[in-house]
Amino acid sequence: MQEQDEIHNERNWVATVATFIVLLLVSLFLWRVVYYVNLIQSGSIDKSSPQLVGSFTSSLRLASEQIPEGEFDVVTVDDPFLGAENSKLTIVEFADFGCPYSQASSLIMRKLSTENPDKIRYIYRDFPLIEIHPLAQKASEASHCAKDQNKFWEYHDKLYQNQNDLSQKRLYQFAQELGLNSGRFKSCLDSDKYKDEVKKDFDDGVRAGVRGTPTFFINGNRIPGVIPEKVLNELLAAVALSEYVP
Repeated sequence: MQEQDEIHNERNWVATVATFIVLLLVSLFLWRVVYYVNLIQSGSIDKSSPQLVGSFTSSLRLASEQIPEGEFDVVTVDDPFLGAENSKLTIVEFADFGCPYSQASSLIMRKLSTENPDKIRYIYRDFPLIEIHPLAQKASEASHCAKDQNKFWEYHDKLYQNQNDLSQKRLYQFAQELGLNSGRFKSCLDSDKYKDEVKKDFDDGVRAGVRGTPTFFINGNRIPGVIPEKVLNELLAAVALSEYVP
């Protein structure tokens, strides 16, 4: 009987310790979630979270430009987006199809925004660093020509998957591979139809303090560099805790 009591007490002790560990882990997770959301609300997420700043391609010609502080309204209605327009978490990305770090972030953002369409609105904006990636400007224009035929995201993926060759010949080929109307696409690209649209994105980014790619704005707060998927998942988890989200 005494032996059974000892076994029973030992099991209770183990269960108590296990419960404590689980509660501790849950508390730590919730603390991190609230921490990141508070940074978004305060507008200091880019200054107080060096762990958020990942790999980043800096613009050579913008390196000496002063970086403005604060929150920025870079949300647009005419740029490609995924997710619900009324989502509590809006992420705007300024990216360059020739940038390897933009390529890395595109895989993360495409995955998260597709898996969480009700929690996140993800907007893609162009920021071609032509002094480093001279073919990126035309690639951005080509993506908008694909958007005219409702194939932006498919073309977006093609560009990043074939980042080593963004020549104009290949831009035409990508359109053909995706089943676009080749004549219409070629006419659009050759006419520079979206040259000014891409420039507008770039200029808006510069005014908001974008100095390289990728640069994100989470609910208006600027974060340069690839954001770790783990951090983004914590922010998405925070959306479920609606009392913490503005």
